[in-house]
Amino acid sequence: MKLTDKRFWIFEALAILSTATTIGIMQVCLGRFELDGDSMPICCIILTSYLVGQTVAWKVSKYLKWLKLGLSTYFYSIISFASIFAFIIILDYLDRKPLPVDVSADTHIVFSTFSISLVALFLWSIVSFIPSMLTGFIASLCLSSKKSKSDRTLKSVSLELLGVNGFAYPRKEALKIANGYFNSNKPILGGDVYKLVNGRIESTSDSWYCDQKESESSYDYVVRSYHIACDYIRDYPGKANTFFSIVIEQIEDEI
Repeated sequence: MKLTDKRFWIFEALAILSTATTIGIMQVCLGRFELDGDSMPICCIILTSYLVGQTVAWKVSKYLKWLKLGLSTYFYSIISFASIFAFIIILDYLDRKPLPVDVSADTHIVFSTFSISLVALFLWSIVSFIPSMLTGFIASLCLSSKKSKSDRTLKSVSLELLGVNGFAYPRKEALKIANGYFNSNKPILGGDVYKLVNGRIESTSDSWYCDQKESESSYDYVVRSYHIACDYIRDYPGKANTFFSIVIEQIEDEI
């Protein structure tokens, strides 16, 4: 799914909910977690991990299925969290400060930074599961209805994923295109019908065609093919998420 979709930014805003839920879980588990200046870096790391994880999850998810969206967010937020701590480890290693003579450098680097990061990653893998799944469920519940509404306002859908070099159009738009071909004196050879299912275009295997008769003039053929196309598009059962492609001169129409 595209990152330019308005639903993506709504989904990203849910990272705040995930962060708040995670902090709540930490308060319950740890018994005490105060939001002060010392805890703000932790909150920023949590929020950033969810933002990055949800971005990748949105990009790789083709449908708004809550289980896949939640698990993807959980998995990629773990990777994001680990990457942040890997960066912190590198910075800590490059910015080493002199230690007391009774503390070795090996003990400082391995135990204080690396080991603590492993513990933090382990805790994150536990506390982030519920917020990730909760976010996926809310996103699927709230955004799927927005998706259905936006699908009805689409002016065209690419058929590239089906191996067809062209576009399909909703009923109203298809009738406008057919009228444009009629005014341009171009005959409509036929067309195919598609449906949008969970954001993915699928063929219905329904189609129409109009061949020119031997005794028919070019103008009469244009008029007849236009009426056949319009009648088929208007009378086709089902209104929601139905799309039509139009064929002229053996080439899929593109706009």
